[in-house]
Amino acid sequence: MKKWRFLTATAALTVMLAACGAEEEEKTTAEESATEETSTEEATSTESAAFPMTVKSLTAGSETEDGTSLTFEDVTLEEEPKRIISFDYGFLDTLDALGVEGIVGVAANGGQGNIPAHLKDKYAPSDDIADVGSLKEINLEAVAAAEPDVIFISGRQSSFYEELKEITPNVVFIGSDSANYIDGVKETVDLAAEIFGKQDKAEELKATLDEKVAAVKEKAAGYENALVAMYNDKKIAGFDNGENSRFAYVYNDFGFTPVTEDIEASSHGSDFSYESILSADPEVLLVIDRTVSDVEAIQADIENDIIKQTRAYKEGKIVYLDGVNWYFSSNGITTETEKLDEILDELK
Repeated sequence: MKKWRFLTATAALTVMLAACGAEEEEKTTAEESATEETSTEEATSTESAAFPMTVKSLTAGSETEDGTSLTFEDVTLEEEPKRIISFDYGFLDTLDALGVEGIVGVAANGGQGNIPAHLKDKYAPSDDIADVGSLKEINLEAVAAAEPDVIFISGRQSSFYEELKEITPNVVFIGSDSANYIDGVKETVDLAAEIFGKQDKAEELKATLDEKVAAVKEKAAGYENALVAMYNDKKIAGFDNGENSRFAYVYNDFGFTPVTEDIEASSHGSDFSYESILSADPEVLLVIDRTVSDVEAIQADIENDIIKQTRAYKEGKIVYLDGVNWYFSSNGITTETEKLDEILDELK
């Protein structure tokens, strides 16, 4: 009898403990579930907290080739853009480097656009990516058909600003007016990172850029002087460090000393003859190939009997630079790094 009572008591205790355990488990599960829901809500709240977002163009205004003055208005993005058109190759490069997805249109110009080599296949026109014209001639119908949430433009497209705003009010001018070239590149990276939530990646990319700039400055300090020239259709143009010089940053930001500061200021350089180069006689001659041809195709013109008399030729310091990166897609975070690598690789 006592044994039966003992077993009964034991069974009752077991049932009681099991019930308590079940209640505790339910309580724990409920708490975990509530925590997970709270975390999810917080993540969603954080993700959407940035929007609506007001975005300012990196330059307040501009002037088109016909002299028309433009003011770039602030853009309010209600949510993160999912359908993106970038007419600027450099900014397309930056978006790609940050890992931004959703490109629905590029200025491929029927396959003739000078898109950087590392982007050309990825952003070739397809069912998902529209060819929206060239850098200077926009196909507005193609832009409208792509239904972009945002359009990024730079100087070459500024004359289309008002027309593009009729398609979407979210037209952002990404050309920086920073007096410091490298700071301007970083501004475009920061702008893209803010819109698309890529700040951590942006810091990583900017750190790499700073390292490359420092390495080129150290290299440049070892030369007495240099000259930046651009080759185009058998003509040569020269650039110094003047305020309106297209490649002044090679001197001001990359650290090269200009062999002359007496070149007519122009974004496209001046008519700077081979005799002028010989007269200046730079230690380093940096040649940008505007024709986007291979090096061997222009060496025959550049390295003529006049240039062979220069110090740069005699010391093997003529550097041929990629025209796509240097002329058509400047300001992209990857292309800028590649440009710096070109100099480092060639000036051993």
